[in-house]
Amino acid sequence: MKAIRGILIAVVVIVVLAVAAVFFLLSNLDSIVEAAIEKYGSQATQTDVRVASVKIKLTEGKGTVSGLTVGNPPGFSTPNIFALGKIGTRIDVQTVTQDPVVIDEIYVGAPEVHYEINKAGKSNLDALKQNMGGTGTGQPSTPAEGEKGEAGPKLIVRRLVVEEGKVKARIAALPKQDLSTKLPRIELKDLGAKQGGATPDEIAEEIVAVLVKRVGTAVAQIGVEKYLGKSVDQLKQDLKDEAGKRVERGLGDRLGGGLRDRLGQ
Repeated sequence: MKAIRGILIAVVVIVVLAVAAVFFLLSNLDSIVEAAIEKYGSQATQTDVRVASVKIKLTEGKGTVSGLTVGNPPGFSTPNIFALGKIGTRIDVQTVTQDPVVIDEIYVGAPEVHYEINKAGKSNLDALKQNMGGTGTGQPSTPAEGEKGEAGPKLIVRRLVVEEGKVKARIAALPKQDLSTKLPRIELKDLGAKQGGATPDEIAEEIVAVLVKRVGTAVAQIGVEKYLGKSVDQLKQDLKDEAGKRVERGLGDRLGGGLRDRLGQ
């Protein structure tokens, strides 16, 4: 479940980041929004965040972010951790100056999670969480002394959809085997509505709680967690030890069978 939770937390952080950029810079200045996502996304993850294109229609309250990718931390072979095909948002324009702001829909289409465990037994998602200063619990880091944490605007998300998603896993101990599984379609409604509006962090926590329950079983089918925390050399030694035990069990069965045959004569 640790790897699963890491995937979900990181995905939610990136989605909220993109939505926040669209919300605060809702204008026809597509290049400014694109630059903001890349700048603040790269600062937050300490990796290379890139966006292929941003299209915003101010009068319609719509925005799309296409080709958003989040680079891998150093020490991993795949270029990206995330490749989010398309993020679309629809905002109730009449609520932009109100509290809470109502986001009618957040749509995430065809996201790909590239999960990797390197030769040292470390996952790229754990490395990303360390970069982001997270504790692995989904809780934001504590502000430094003298800093004032700002919760930001309250939000209500009427509908969130994630569909056609995939998880691809690469394990250094299994160089000839790439694993993959599908993420089930997710649809959540009225996030933050019960409280009369929630902060982006609270929205993210609500999404994480539901996603862990919904996709935990599907992602667990990849069976990668047994490789966490073990180097390739350790895994090879484990295989040798297990092979030795099987040989010993086989010899024991043969000797025991021979003894039974002699006693039966």
